[in-house]
Amino acid sequence: MKSVVWIYTVNTDGVVIRSSGSGMMWISSKKFQDKLKKELLPEWNLSIISYDIAKNDIPDADIIMYNEMDMAYLDEKIKNTGLPVSYIDLQTKNADSIKKKLEKFAENKI
Repeated sequence: MKSVVWIYTVNTDGVVIRSSGSGMMWISSKKFQDKLKKELLPEWNLSIISYDIAKNDIPDADIIMYNEMDMAYLDEKIKNTGLPVSYIDLQTKNADSIKKKLEKFAENKI
């Protein structure tokens, strides 16, 4: 099973930064996250995190996904090697599109 970490929100020392993830409706976001996790199984193990920019630790995973609107906050290593997730896909909860983009990205990376 391949691992993918999705940086859903960004924070600094535990305080969420106003970003795409912080502006979404959390109840429906959790349902969408769970749906995407199920759809990616059994090939992918999806972990969803909040990335602490104060620590700048690079998550350990085969692929790192992040919300495209959070690019300004992320380490260059993540931006240069990770998969940006479209804000439109997040707002429309388009799990199929995200899955297809992940699979295509993985073909070129892994």
